[in-house]
Order: sequence, then C-alpha cells, then structure tokens
Amino acid sequence: VVALNALAQWVRSKVSHTKIVDDYWCYIQPVAEAVRAEVLDALKASTLSTSVVGAIVQRGLVQFAESFRLNEGREPTATQIAAVGIELEDVAERAIVGK
Repeated sequence: VVALNALAQWVRSKVSHTKIVDDYWCYIQPVAEAVRAEVLDALKASTLSTSVVGAIVQRGLVQFAESFRLNEGREPTATQIAAVGIELEDVAERAIVGK
C-alpha cells in the first residue's frame, strides 16, 4: 500500500511538472536553448563537469524566475521552479549525449 501511494504521488508530480512545463514553455524555451548552448560550449572546451552543469542549470533557473516575475508580476512557486529545474537538467543531459 505504501509503495502504491508513493507511485501515485510520483505519477501526479510528473503530470503536474509536465503541465507546468507546457503552460510556461514560452518562458522556458529561450532559457533551455541558452542552457543547451552553454553545456555544448563547456563540452567543446573540455570543461564540463557535474558542478559546471549544476551552475549552468542554476543560471537558467534564475533567468526563468526573472522572466516569470517580469511577465507574470509574481514569484514562481516552488513547484514551478522544481519543474523547470528538472526540464533544464533534462536539456543539459540531452545536450551531453548528443540528442
């Protein structure tokens, strides 16, 4: 029962995160492109590491939050920040593996 509840909670969070990414893609897309470009630049310069990727994603989150504040007139929620962070990490990972 505990495992099923945990699974249901995980599924709900994935659906919620996907909806957030879809709803705010206009803010996320330019940031995702910048994250991808930075990761590829670091990869070409042989300076890519876990901490570098983390810093790139953090900068992307700051850019998203600033754009969101400017255009929405309010702070993004913790759930929105988490969803965007996961999306940016996925973008970075896809850039690293060449997808």
